[in-house]
Amino acid sequence: MNRKKAGIILLVFVIAAAGVLIWRNTRPAEVTNYDVAFEEEQEKSEGNNPEQKIEEGIQIPGYKSIQIPAGTKDVSVELTNPEENKVYFEISFYLPDTKETIYKSRMIKPGQTLYDITLEKEMEAGEYPLTVKYATYTADENMTPRNGAKLNCTLIVKE
Repeated sequence: MNRKKAGIILLVFVIAAAGVLIWRNTRPAEVTNYDVAFEEEQEKSEGNNPEQKIEEGIQIPGYKSIQIPAGTKDVSVELTNPEENKVYFEISFYLPDTKETIYKSRMIKPGQTLYDITLEKEMEAGEYPLTVKYATYTADENMTPRNGAKLNCTLIVKE
């Protein structure tokens, strides 16, 4: 009888451990309020040697807050694609409370910075939760989508 109980306990433990592993490996990644977040990818090279791996990281600049003036669509915000990246960025601003996208950039090359942008609408003075979405694409003629990121910050609109 004790052996049967031990077997059942072991089976329950193995099922629970498998569930935790599946959950950890399938849940969506969440990136919030980092000054710079790194998204790491590893790809095996064409050879069979497991020591031959190419590590490629995408640097994602983060913001604790973004300040803009009230009552205008044309604002100054520094949006940078770090020079070390080997991908294009497409950056958009999303207001989660109203489910509105208020800005979407053109493709930003590695090492390029946008300083002046035009919002979809004028914002009233106040503070708003803002999600900055990064869509990334290979920096070649195929422009293949890569992993992106979403960062949460505060949009501060001043009079």
